[in-house]
Amino acid sequence: MKYSIYKKLSFALALLGAFSLFSCGGSSGGDEEEFEFKPSDLTNKYWYANPFLSGDYKRDDALIVYRFEGGNVLKKQEFSGRRDEVVGEWSLIDNQLIIEDESIDPNNRQEWFIQSNSKSNYLKLNSSNGSREFYTDIDAINDITADAYVVNELRLVNGSYESDYKMEYAVYGDQLSQVKVLSDESTSFDLDAFADFRGEKVYYLKESDRDHYFENFTGNQTVKFVVKADGENYKLEDQLYTSGIKALDNFSTTATHASQSGTVSINWKAIDEDNIYYYIEILDKNKNEYLPKFRSTRQTASAGEEKEIVINASTANELQTLSELEVGEDYYVKISGFKYEDDIHPDNSSNKEINIQAVTRYVFKAGVW
Repeated sequence: MKYSIYKKLSFALALLGAFSLFSCGGSSGGDEEEFEFKPSDLTNKYWYANPFLSGDYKRDDALIVYRFEGGNVLKKQEFSGRRDEVVGEWSLIDNQLIIEDESIDPNNRQEWFIQSNSKSNYLKLNSSNGSREFYTDIDAINDITADAYVVNELRLVNGSYESDYKMEYAVYGDQLSQVKVLSDESTSFDLDAFADFRGEKVYYLKESDRDHYFENFTGNQTVKFVVKADGENYKLEDQLYTSGIKALDNFSTTATHASQSGTVSINWKAIDEDNIYYYIEILDKNKNEYLPKFRSTRQTASAGEEKEIVINASTANELQTLSELEVGEDYYVKISGFKYEDDIHPDNSSNKEINIQAVTRYVFKAGVW
């Protein structure tokens, strides 16, 4: 009798061991064994992960956007300006995703295990260092963009004109509720919401923070933005390159008009630099730069070229006609020259208007309409 009990007990233990082996990755069966994430589940889509931890500039927790392409090509997107760059390679073998991101470090190699609850629009990754979640869509940030650029402004100081640099920022997004810019480790500003000339919601510097001028621009820095959308915080990055921009020449700038005729002629001299584009705007008596009465289409110019634009009710523009200018009121003219960031094509890049590198600007009183 005792032998029979022991025999049955031995059989039960052996069976329990078999089940244990099976559950730990035995030869067949089990949910883990049946699960397989295929390369086609990954490729040709953007994957977003939000590792945000704090509003500290030094913290490396900006929004991560990867794109896994054929041929094991790994692209990373600077989300602020929707700029893609090849940064390394990727591979997928037996649910192990290898990411080699050279933008972090030339020897960077991340080994992640794709979890079984991952789907074609959701990626749950685990590693010895922690976990990370990627999504193919985050509704709250779909329309968010952030741009930092240097401005060389020609202004009247103590009775004479001089030009100085300052930084400006533009952050768009309908669902944004809070925006802070981190210029460097020691400088930050809260931005305020405005409506731009198209009526779109945009965050700019507060009035009290717009006059921080400096003499020399060195560039080549990463500007960070901490934004809140739909209750969540995200950190975005925008690369500011080394190239600055020359100042406009006020001595070559005039505005003339036939009294009450609805026609204005603006003359200016392009700065002595190629690949600069211009916008001409007419401002109201309060010199409101955010709500111009007229904004031209983009004007091209060769370096040092003498330019003229004749503005009337039929002139192509990005806003409205001159008919809304009040007769008898002072008006101002604003001339802006700008250059795009490195590798942004002025015609073929769909994201060019959110990748401005530098602006030169001159606003002057043009007389009575």
